[in-house]
Formats: sequence, structure tokens, C-alpha cells
Amino acid sequence: MNGGVMMRKGISILTAFALLLLFCCGCGEDENVIKGAGHSFSYTLVGNPDTLDPQLAVNASAQTVLCNLFEGLLVTGADGSIRNGVAESYEISEDRKHYTFHLRENNYWYQAIGENVSFDADAKMNVTAEDFVFAFQRLFDPVYHSANAEAFACISNARDIMKGIISPEKIGVHAADRFTLEFTLDFPNSNFLTLLTTTAALPCNAAFFESTKGRYGLDEESVMGNGSFAMQRWLYDPYGKYNVIQLVRNKLNHEEHRVFPTDLNFYIEETDGDAARIFTEGNTDCYVSTQNSLIGRADYHTQQAYTITLGLIANPESHFADINVLSAMALTLDRGLIPTDHPDIQPAAGILPPGVTLLNKSCRELIADSAFQVYDPPEADRLYHKALRKLRISELEECRIMVCAGMMDYTVLLDLLEKWGAELDLHFQIEEVTESEYDSRLASGDYAMALYAVSGSTQDASAVLARFLTDPQLHCSQQKELRALLDQAAAEPNLANCVEIYRQAEETVLADYCFLPLFYKQRYLICKSGVADVIFNPFSGQVQFTEAKFLN
Repeated sequence: MNGGVMMRKGISILTAFALLLLFCCGCGEDENVIKGAGHSFSYTLVGNPDTLDPQLAVNASAQTVLCNLFEGLLVTGADGSIRNGVAESYEISEDRKHYTFHLRENNYWYQAIGENVSFDADAKMNVTAEDFVFAFQRLFDPVYHSANAEAFACISNARDIMKGIISPEKIGVHAADRFTLEFTLDFPNSNFLTLLTTTAALPCNAAFFESTKGRYGLDEESVMGNGSFAMQRWLYDPYGKYNVIQLVRNKLNHEEHRVFPTDLNFYIEETDGDAARIFTEGNTDCYVSTQNSLIGRADYHTQQAYTITLGLIANPESHFADINVLSAMALTLDRGLIPTDHPDIQPAAGILPPGVTLLNKSCRELIADSAFQVYDPPEADRLYHKALRKLRISELEECRIMVCAGMMDYTVLLDLLEKWGAELDLHFQIEEVTESEYDSRLASGDYAMALYAVSGSTQDASAVLARFLTDPQLHCSQQKELRALLDQAAAEPNLANCVEIYRQAEETVLADYCFLPLFYKQRYLICKSGVADVIFNPFSGQVQFTEAKFLN
């Protein structure tokens, strides 16, 4: 990404004065020159970040904080396109197995708090190629068990490192010089540039990491970023009333690349309902949700996309996990009961939500849901009774389907459950629980069936399908076959051929019945009137504020 370079040719005194005001960052005057700059933005995180260690973080709260604290080689723009971040330029070899990145020399680490002068503003410490090398060594080090590592398995030696066969220093990421970074892949990956926009690919300064003595990413003094903002405060007490993460401008990077807000206040609450209440009371500037109750109000504006697939999962210890039971349910799933004009959901037969793009089109335009829809009540009845004989029972017990409060309008789900009752004599009840109870019971296995959300961190098909390789709640028995298909798709240079491979991958997951898709669901960014230029990733839920302005 090229910094703003100003050509000074015969400018007038008045023009020079205006430009001086415009670029006099940090002095206060510029906030009045650029409309909307200088606002202090507030936003509510649902749940405390699991960690602010980029290589290990997985939850949505951490993703949003990290994308404001750090900057990677590449970033995602407001339109979803990939843009240069710390990388100034890059080259890709003809065989697509070698990537060379040339880094900007004006991107800096910055710690706003802490007593170590080695990392303060006066040190003006550049981000270098070695910072990325160290980050990728940590990503694959089996000591850390990073859930994010598998996505980058195309990098040379990655899988042997994850298995502990060779040391992390053997990873195919090298610093050719201070500002030149090279990647070597074992096989081509058409999604590699997209992967580099994710938080797992953010840099890590080895000296700072060692100075934290095992606390890296766990408290306010153990976080140092290279992005638009820096950590000022991180207060979290699960029994306390005031939990907040406060970020201030990274003043070194602000001098090179404009950061429009002065600071960010991330309030930490436990539920989506809390976040909605704080937003509607006017105490935050924007709000990310899967609920659509605030859509259409004149004082708000929204961004939205179908990025979630909602479906049923069964506890492996439950009778409902029997493949014949699940097959029977799939064959009597009447998606015609789902209104096609519903403002929030669409009927789903596939795994990939419509927001996933292939060949610059929605995946559902290229892989029609009809390819996966089979309605066959007689075969379903046969399979259901086969399951009863196998389980040595006369009928299945009533099943409570656990759902997370506020996930969707459940009246549509009730219609489907009644249909299963009529077709198979199955009896269901919806058990709506709080978010914290939902997560706790999923982790402990205290459920028979649950409505579960599948999405990815990006709009790539592989990011969604890879969930079936890494998510412990998706008990996919066809992981070997699925991994082979995803590797094949990543290595396929002809994107048209990728469409067929992804269709096969969806078919593999659907035939496993580890996830029974019901609905495609939207995710929303809802902003106050006047809030502009907030960058929203509707897949990961990340909200990035570098260019955000308040225009009222």
C-alpha cells in the first residue's frame, strides 16, 4: 500500500497552509479539516476476547480487536477486495508455489502503555520480515495447538511441523532481507492471498513476545500491535459491571497512514441482547448482530449479507445421531415450508451460504441447492424403522432441540418440526437458552440436538468447508475425503473446475449427515445515522475503524 505522496509544484501560500492543516496529524487541527474525523467510537463486544494473541485467537470479539490493533501483509477493503497492508508489493511465481512480499519501511510497532522503553514511541521500531517469520513459526508450533494452523497447511513443511516431526524453524517462510518476505508452498493454494488477510497471519515481534514471559495476548501490558490503534486499557472481571478495552491511535502509523478516529472504546458484555440494548440506548455507534429487529429504522443504516448456514447437529451419544434417523429426517425435510420472501432467512439445502463467492458470483448461482434436495417420504420411513430395529427401541424419545436465544425467528423452525412429526412420528420441542448456557452445554455435550451456525472467516468456500475439519461440534467422519477435495480445489488453477470440486465437497459433508442444513441466515452491521466508512466483514464479524467517520 503506497502512502499518500504529495507533489508540491507551484502551490500557492493558501494551498500550502491548507495542506499543512490537513497533514498535521495529532495536533488537533486536522480533526476540523476533514469532515467526520476525530470521533471517539464505541462498540460492544459480545464476550471477552479469548486471547489477543493473533496466532491463537478464534472468537469474534478477539477478531475485531485484533484487526484494529494489527495490520497484516494484506487487508480486506470495504468492497471485499484484497489490498496491500504492510506489503508494498508482491510477486507470485508461475507455478504459484513461491510468493515474495516487499514490506513498507514505514510501519511501526507501538505500545501505548508499559515501562519497557525498547517498545515505546521513541524506539520507532519497524515491522520487518522477521516478525512475520516468527509469527508463522508460532502458528505451526505443536506446543500452541493453534486452531488456525490447518488453514495454512499448504506452506512447506507445515503438516510435519504440526505433527512434531520437524522443528517450527523449518516452515517455508523466510526473510530474504529486513523488508523482503518469502513463502514456499508444498502445493499451490488459490486462496493463499485471502488467508494472509486473516488474523492468524498477523506479525509477532519476537523480542516483545519473550518479554511477556508467557502472558502474550492475555493482558493490556502483554499486547503490542502494528496497526491503526494501540492498547490503552483492558479491564475484564466476569463479576464486574464495567468491562472495557480502550484503544488509542498508534501515533507512529498515524503519521504515515491516516487514522480517522481518535480512540475506540470496546465495551464487553455477555449477550447479544446486552449489546442491542446499549446500542439502542445510544451508547455505541454500531452493532453487529444476526437479528433483524432493528432493520428499517430511519435513524439507522445497515450492511448485511447471507454468510451463515443454520442446521441441526446431533449429540454423538444421542439416538438422533444414528445415520438412518438423520437420513430419514433429511428425506422428509420440506423446504417449501420456508417462505422465500422471508426478510432474514432463505431455505438451505447446501453447506455454503449465498455470500460465498465463486467466479465473482454467489456460490448458490453456480451450485444450485436443487442438486442436494431429495424429498422421499417412503424411503425415509424405511430408514427410520431400520434405525429403530438397530437401536432396539419401539420409538424415539421426544427430542429437545437446543437453540440460542435471538439466533432467528423460530416460528419457521416450528413448522419444520411439525412436518417431521406428521411424516415420521418424531416429537420435538424447541429449548431456547442464553448464549452462555448454549456454549456451555455444547462443550459439555448436554444436549440431544442443537441448531448450529456454520460460517467462515472469509467469503471463500474453503473457509466455510474447513469448519468440518476443525470444529469440535461438527463430528464429520469424512474428514480425510473432505481435506483431499479442499487441497485439490486450492491447487486447481482453473477456477471453473473449482466449482465442481466444491460441489463434491458439499456433497461429501451432506452424505455424512453430521450437519443437516435448514436456513441461510444474514449477519448485519447496524450503524447510527452519521456513522460512515466502517469496514465490516460479514463472515468473521470483524469491524475495522481506521477510516471510520461521524458526519453529523
